[in-house]
Amino acid sequence: MEFKHTIRKVIYALTCLILTTSCSSGKIVISNNTDISKYKYVVFGDNTTGDYELDDIYMSVRNVITDNLTELSNSDYRTTLCVDSILTPNINIKSEKWDGGYTYITISFYDYKNQQRVAVVKSSGIGLSISQDQDVALKAAKKKITELFRNNKKTK
Repeated sequence: MEFKHTIRKVIYALTCLILTTSCSSGKIVISNNTDISKYKYVVFGDNTTGDYELDDIYMSVRNVITDNLTELSNSDYRTTLCVDSILTPNINIKSEKWDGGYTYITISFYDYKNQQRVAVVKSSGIGLSISQDQDVALKAAKKKITELFRNNKKTK
């Protein structure tokens, strides 16, 4: 009898895990005629919006971007000959403040030279507890950012 109860718990936990990973949503939109593979560098500015209580998620998103692109400071870009291969992201993170609320992450990538939007990555949670939903949204964002820059992966 106890064995059946344990099996039910395991099946329930596996079902929840599968639903959590499969229900998270993420999306990539690339501007027409944009060759995203030409971008090798990133410059971060002060162009972030959202709740400052979510800075840990912001930093995690930023780390994923710098895992895929080489970060330059605002002054470094002037010394590089590759001005045409620099992106600057605008990272927006919002989290609804009640359990069952959603977390939304939107990263808009702009061409640093002409400030044209070239790609947008979006993700959201699935309405679990606040911290679980933030984790789900962050995992989906990481997956989509890595997918966007899969051919640009930096060598360390």
